[in-house]
Amino acid sequence: MQVALAVALAVLYVGITLTLGNIPSYPILLWFFAPAGVTIVVGFAAQGISAILPLPWSTGRRYEPPPRRVHLSWRAAVRVPASLPWLCFPWFALSSLPWTQNGLLWVKWIVGALALALLARLARRIRREFRLLRCGDVGMALVLGHDSSTDSSEMDRIDYRFTAADGTAVVARGWDRGYGIPVGSEVPVFYVASNPRDHIVASGSWLEAD
Repeated sequence: MQVALAVALAVLYVGITLTLGNIPSYPILLWFFAPAGVTIVVGFAAQGISAILPLPWSTGRRYEPPPRRVHLSWRAAVRVPASLPWLCFPWFALSSLPWTQNGLLWVKWIVGALALALLARLARRIRREFRLLRCGDVGMALVLGHDSSTDSSEMDRIDYRFTAADGTAVVARGWDRGYGIPVGSEVPVFYVASNPRDHIVASGSWLEAD
């Protein structure tokens, strides 16, 4: 359900952006303002929706023993598509280049290589998150600080600490991807039993475990 919502929103947002950017009047001007405008509007909408969604762990739920079922979170389904319209800006710019000219072929190869590198990095990151949520041990991390002033597309930062089952104490910093975690609250953390420093805090993942 979450994946279907994310795909539908992505198609809708990108479709609106491409339509606005291809209006015959002032096309070059709209190449910038269409992606920027749609990103801002849907971004604020996504933040508002995230603010009213309940925290998955707020009801005192107990996670199943591994292997657990892992799926995309509702917040990710709403927030991730909101960043896609901005990617239409380089698309507009690159699509205007005469790719048939040999002098510009190197640009095509560089763009393709960068895109593949970004996809590979994203796939590796999601694979790690999936592994930790599916097979990792579960603990509760105490939030020590919340920094909402970070100028980053990755949302806010939180400082937290947790103690693994073997007594290892870990103090770390992670992301708050739209959950609005207050200082002093507890957040689930998924970690490798043999190496608790290899972990991920639940608020820092676009995935959720049942």
